[in-house]
Parts: sequence; C-alpha cells; structure tokens
Amino acid sequence: MSPGEPPKPPRMLEFTIDLPTDLDTVWRLLTDPAGLAEWFAPQVEGSGEPGGTLTFAWGPEMRWSTKVASAERGRVVRWQDDFDAYQQLPSTAAPVVIEWQLAPAPGGTRLRLVHSGFGDGADWDDMYDGTKAGWTFFIWHLLETVRHHLGARRTVLFERRASDLSREALGARLFGPEGLALTPPGAASGSTGQLSLAGTRRRFEVQYSRLPTNLFGKLPDLGGAVLLVEMEPGRAGPVQTGLWLSTWGLDSTTQQSLRAGLRAMADAVFGPRAA
Repeated sequence: MSPGEPPKPPRMLEFTIDLPTDLDTVWRLLTDPAGLAEWFAPQVEGSGEPGGTLTFAWGPEMRWSTKVASAERGRVVRWQDDFDAYQQLPSTAAPVVIEWQLAPAPGGTRLRLVHSGFGDGADWDDMYDGTKAGWTFFIWHLLETVRHHLGARRTVLFERRASDLSREALGARLFGPEGLALTPPGAASGSTGQLSLAGTRRRFEVQYSRLPTNLFGKLPDLGGAVLLVEMEPGRAGPVQTGLWLSTWGLDSTTQQSLRAGLRAMADAVFGPRAA
C-alpha cells in the first residue's frame, strides 16, 4: 500500500438463498439450539437471544462459541465471532461478524448471510478460503434440511483425524483405493460418481468439489444422507481432516455399520487412533 493510500476494507463473504418455508421456521433454525442442530453443528448449547452465547460442537475436539450481538425477530441475527483461530492472525480494524438477514420471498423466505471482518493480508487467505468452503456447505445443508428433513432427527457420524502428509499426498490416499475410492477421480461439482463407504460402492451426487481440500454431496441409497470431507484451514502443523455424515431415518444397525466403516476407512488412511 502506498503512503497516503486508504487501507483496503476487510474482506467479507456473502450468500443468498431462498428457502421453501416460512419466516418463523427459518428464525427457529437460526436461533433455537435444537433448530441449529438440525443443520449446523450436531451439538448446540446456550441461548440464541440477544446477549446470549451459542456454543457449537462437532465432537469433543472441535468447539466454537459465538456471542449473539443482536437479534430482531424475523429480520436479522448478528453473531460476533471470537473464534480462537482468528486471534492467531493479524488483527483487523473491524470485528468478525456473522449476520443473518431474513425477508419474505415468493414461496418462502430469502436468507442472506454476510460474514465480515476478514483481514486482507496473505495470512488470512487460507482462513478466508476455508470459511468460504464451509459456508458453501452449510448453506446447501440448510436448504437440503428444509426441503427434505425439516423437523426430523439428524444423526451425525464422523471421524476427525490429523496427518503429517501434505494436502496433496493425503488427498491421494483419502480419495484413492485406501479411502473413499472416489470415481471418477477428481469428480467435479454437479457430477455424479461413486464412492466406497462401509464396504459398499454407493452412488454419490457431488454438490461441490474442490479437491483435495473439500468435497460434499448426497448418498441417495442412504435416504439422502449428506457427506462432507474437509481439510480444515491452517497451514502450520498437521493437516486436520473431518469426515462428516449427516443421516436421517436410518435404523441403528445401518448407523452402526456406517460408523464402523468410517472408522475403518480413517484407520486405513491416517493410521489407527492411539489407544
């Protein structure tokens, strides 16, 4: 930046989606812990009321708390984010804020997400790109929930593992024969392929693909279960990878088989967990 040149404004992410349901239902999905657990984190605690704190958990090792800075029923919710990972990056002039804006739309509710406060420097690039991919998934997951699973109990099966391999080398293992055996290799967003899960080759409808770091889509033979594979942001230290399977309406035997299959596949790719 040249002397006297004004600083660049912090980067932001914006998403807009039309949900085929009423304002009150969308409000519940954004502010009620049980509603948030239908599509966001599988475990949500706290209060979505102004001044409250919401704590989201994706298992015991991955927790995130955010403050509800303000909320106007049926119109807007603002979370002020103190995510620990942000504190390790150069500070910005503006706080990190997640704002949900609601408005009536033909056939339902228009929801706009604005996530602002990202720094402009290179140190923020990985966090920005990873957060963009994360919200791309969750906004689509919310739409899938409203369309097909509203009010249904969601069960999330997951494995989260670390690896000292590079992202490219880890991706070759994770999506190759030792792991998900994704075909065609490098399956593109919007395509249909196959993958292996719990010892069975399954049709996989790819919603989003940015390999090797992000992949998500649907498994029709599992009642529209949603699979997310994500290498988390952060270039220092081991690569943390999550495999998350959202399921609805599956019997306990099928769930146990899928859980065991995910664990066995993760062991093959990352090595068994320490006892």
